Amino acid sequence: MSITTVDFLVEAYIKSKHGWAVSEQFLSTFNGEAFEEQNFNALQYIREAVESVLKSKLLSDDAQDELQTYRDNLEDYMVEAGQ
Repeated sequence: MSITTVDFLVEAYIKSKHGWAVSEQFLSTFNGEAFEEQNFNALQYIREAVESVLKSKLLSDDAQDELQTYRDNLEDYMVEAGQ
């Protein structure tokens, strides 16, 4: 079984590990809000969670690609921000 609702799966995973505040920041950035507007520590938790989900192989190929693109954008921002 593959899950295609990426934001739902990752948001639930993040909420269970890091709480609602971090999961809301994930949803905001996944839906297009700038990374710059988020707490940097929360972004680190989000990055770790996204990497765990990507490794899990639970997602369909399209969802995997979508989440990988998000992860790449997040990583680019974090490198650019110098953290």
